[in-house]
Amino acid sequence: MAKRYLWILLLFVFTGCATMINQTGRNGFKNRHCAVVPFINYSETPMAGKRVAAILYGVMKAKGYNVDLVNGTERKALAEKGYSCLVKGYVNEWRYKVGIDGEPAVSITYIVEDLKTGKQLASGSLSATEWGNKSLGIVTQELFNKAFR
Repeated sequence: MAKRYLWILLLFVFTGCATMINQTGRNGFKNRHCAVVPFINYSETPMAGKRVAAILYGVMKAKGYNVDLVNGTERKALAEKGYSCLVKGYVNEWRYKVGIDGEPAVSITYIVEDLKTGKQLASGSLSATEWGNKSLGIVTQELFNKAFR
């Protein structure tokens, strides 16, 4: 009986943190001049779309991508300013779970588009939950670090 409880405990320990990354077409746009715009916020956390975009901008800039963080999302105006691609997305979940530990839960979708053709250059769905000792920003940064190598 004690062995059974040990196995159940181990199962909960190893499934406590989950990370999922699904993506297509990575890094084919690294040398292009891209505009990162605020993500559309479907979460209940105010300003999550702007926060996520700012984190993504920092990660991409640190990894050598040619990016700027901009507010405008009109494709024609961005193309006229010299941008060749647009990085946008959706924040599906960005919150701390209710409970004693307040675990961060993050779910983001990103899309990279060619501004001239509208063709999708890359996209991905990123999600993670972590132990309560990490912030939403750290979890988001770790997800983007894995997605943009």
